[in-house]
Amino acid sequence: MGQMIQALKDRMKKYILIILATTILLGVMGWLLPVGKEESSYTVEASLTLGNYNDPDFNNPKLVIILLTNAPFYEEHLADLWEEKYDEISTKLNVTAGTDNMITLSYSDHSKESTAKVLNEIISAFMAIDQARFQQKQKIIQEPIESLNNEKVGPDAIVDQQRFLYELNTALYEIKPAKLIKKADENAINTENRAFNSKERAVLGVLLGVTLGFLWIVFLVIFRERSNE
Repeated sequence: MGQMIQALKDRMKKYILIILATTILLGVMGWLLPVGKEESSYTVEASLTLGNYNDPDFNNPKLVIILLTNAPFYEEHLADLWEEKYDEISTKLNVTAGTDNMITLSYSDHSKESTAKVLNEIISAFMAIDQARFQQKQKIIQEPIESLNNEKVGPDAIVDQQRFLYELNTALYEIKPAKLIKKADENAINTENRAFNSKERAVLGVLLGVTLGFLWIVFLVIFRERSNE
């Protein structure tokens, strides 16, 4: 064993320049060559619960999925984004329904920053329209409540008035807009097929050079020892 270790040291000294040259060459090649420069894919998710104010287009999960995965919504509300990211949104935006009227959106893109930004823009547009529709519904219920509260009626109509007010107030209490549960967070992005950058490829090249040099030395020593047996 002592002889083998000494032989390894001697071989290392003898071929150290060759090993260093090979290591540096592989490191430079890793830095310069376009290997691994394919685009990375980043995926981000967000979720929200749909509102409840008797608007099928925005309260029904199936119809919301159709809304968010077809062109009219984007052409009307996100025209610039649609023009810029048509291919990505058409093919890499997934919208799924869960329990309790929850909707999950996932989107993939080749830019980490763009991935979260695009998905948040889509959600913001949906939430803004949802809020506007909810407020319209809220106004429709509130107006007769205010009118009834200000109206003076005779004793025979008081019971009906109070019953109608109760029904309206109950309806007003029960309606609710969509609620964002989880926004698209750039720090929570999943990375798929991430490409190595130049520095990482250079480091891998150096490690490969050192490993190959070491294995070559070990192989020569072991082969020589066996030949002498």
